[in-house]
Amino acid sequence: MRKLFLLSLLFFIIFGSNKTIFAQQKDTLPNESVNVIMDGQIISGINVYKISDQTKYFSIKEVAKIYKATLEWKPVSSQITMILNNRKIDIKTNSTIVVFGRKKKRMSLPSRLIKGNIYIPPEILTSNEFAQITETTTQWNPSSLVLTITHKSNISAVRFFSKEESSEITVHLDEPLPYTVTKTSQSITLTILKGKIQRDSMEINNGIIKDIQYYPYGKSAIVKLNLQQVVKSFKVEKLVRPNRILIGLIHSKPIKIFDEDVFKEIQYQELDEDEPPQQNDIASTAIYEQAQIISINENSTDNKNLDAIAVSKFTQDTIADDSFNIVDDTQTMPTIYPKKTVKRKKIIVLDAGHGGEDPGAIGANGTKEKDINLAIVQELKSVFDNDKDYELVLTRKDDTFIPLAERTNIANEHNADLFVSIHCNANLNKNANGFEIYFLSEKATDSEAAATAVLENSVLELEDKQNKKRALLQEMLWSMTANEYMNASSELSAFIVDKMPVRLKIPNRGIKQASFYVLRGAQMPAVLVESAFLSNYSEEAKLNTKRFRTAVADSIYEGIVKYYAKKAKEENNK
Repeated sequence: MRKLFLLSLLFFIIFGSNKTIFAQQKDTLPNESVNVIMDGQIISGINVYKISDQTKYFSIKEVAKIYKATLEWKPVSSQITMILNNRKIDIKTNSTIVVFGRKKKRMSLPSRLIKGNIYIPPEILTSNEFAQITETTTQWNPSSLVLTITHKSNISAVRFFSKEESSEITVHLDEPLPYTVTKTSQSITLTILKGKIQRDSMEINNGIIKDIQYYPYGKSAIVKLNLQQVVKSFKVEKLVRPNRILIGLIHSKPIKIFDEDVFKEIQYQELDEDEPPQQNDIASTAIYEQAQIISINENSTDNKNLDAIAVSKFTQDTIADDSFNIVDDTQTMPTIYPKKTVKRKKIIVLDAGHGGEDPGAIGANGTKEKDINLAIVQELKSVFDNDKDYELVLTRKDDTFIPLAERTNIANEHNADLFVSIHCNANLNKNANGFEIYFLSEKATDSEAAATAVLENSVLELEDKQNKKRALLQEMLWSMTANEYMNASSELSAFIVDKMPVRLKIPNRGIKQASFYVLRGAQMPAVLVESAFLSNYSEEAKLNTKRFRTAVADSIYEGIVKYYAKKAKEENNK
């Protein structure tokens, strides 16, 4: 009888305690909604709870939801265990000690058991020990209430480019990794041992590749190319400086690399001749009065040593490699690569917007537009440097302030064929998102386009009188030659925008026109790319990843290549 009584009591304690801990109940603490961004995607329904005026905690149940962990409550010891990736994190209530696996660490604040719920300080989530177990990097910004989580990956980017007769797919690695390759008539699968990659896919449908899928698989990473035609031949190479795996395809039949009518489907709003123009110099000034340029004196992150990412050619940086096996159920013919005809290189001037004392837009987590712009330009330069058809010139190579008028002067002095200015967007509406591209016009497409121009042109306030006068002079000269490059700029914009949704997976806001001073005076087709919104929490997180910046660069490169492919075809048809 005594044993029965003790068993009943034990059952009541365990069942009652678990019910108290895990039952769905109304939160008893004041809470504020948190913007949780995991791998660039928003997770809703998460709060931070106010323990005191200065102290805020997370609910252990909501943390488990975010990281997809399971919880075990031990009522006797008042301890809860979080299980993730087959490892344990033991958290004792009203104690500052947390046990990560077998390692104890003291936090500055204790975990709390309050009215049946357990709350933990953000310090646990941002610790190195938590990062090792969850295989993530977690950042908490208490002022903006943004929790940013990024899964660790040693595969930084998957890039693809196609020409009529061949395609290249490059997988960039943060470290040398062994791999195997399996080929069938319908797919090529790359299995990267010890690879870590975020699950994603790209719908391509270009006549040779249907899509590229990549995802974790056990302790490996899979990159799978689903094909739309049986390839004539293929080749896999392991390259160094930087580490990457290149898959080269020779098509059985040529593919169409651009849509003949794509430039006719320009997504900007045509303005009626009788419609009054948007006055860019005064438009939406009130909207942006809180978004003035902030002068800063501290040095920004050094961008001179950014890792170069290259679209590699089969003969460059190749090393002997026998670390993979190819399983092929089709007959592979000898690899023959088409010879290139010698022609004049196209000169492209890439302009990283802002710089120096002009940070540009600043995100909620402190991301400076000038740094992102330069990183994208560096990625884009690495692509062009491996294409012998182009010569690249940068308006700035580091954190330097360059006056607006000087940027197009650099392009003119080099007799450039194209001028491309890279920027990030910003808006007081934190939900505004997507990419868009601009070319120069006295009339703005709409009030938002005019407001964007006002924001970007506000850098003139940092320039001296001589540079301001030069900008005004260029404005007068531009008005006399405005139409000469407008059609070419709009056509280039259409080709760049065409495939951006495939790579970036953010909304396409289309092609617009506005009066950007940085484009005035350019004696060649000139466009300004707003890659994403730094004012949007999700897109700020994306812009901070090499993967997204690479996708922006690849989209611009592909658009320019297709633009010139169309021009070459027109020349040949004359």
